[in-house]
Amino acid sequence: MSEHATENPNETHGITESETYDRDQPLSAAVVDAVADAAGVDPAEIGTPLYEKIDPDALDNLFSDRHNGMPRGSGHVVFSLLDYEVTVYSDGHVVVRE
Repeated sequence: MSEHATENPNETHGITESETYDRDQPLSAAVVDAVADAAGVDPAEIGTPLYEKIDPDALDNLFSDRHNGMPRGSGHVVFSLLDYEVTVYSDGHVVVRE
């Protein structure tokens, strides 16, 4: 992760972990890292594979730059992993809530 923060300025209620992912790594890896940090375990030990909850390739492509290099518009996606609600924002924030 390129940056750890205690909260996303736009979403502050019930945040367990909030990170901004490094655009050089896959977004799916950032999600696994954030959930593992929230759970206090190594990413390899989170138990439930990400692909059982959301397609990692689709997640990686969701907010990636367009084919012409232009960034995609704003938005977010929400899904559950373990006992956490994970929200991924187009600006690179990954927010994990209990």
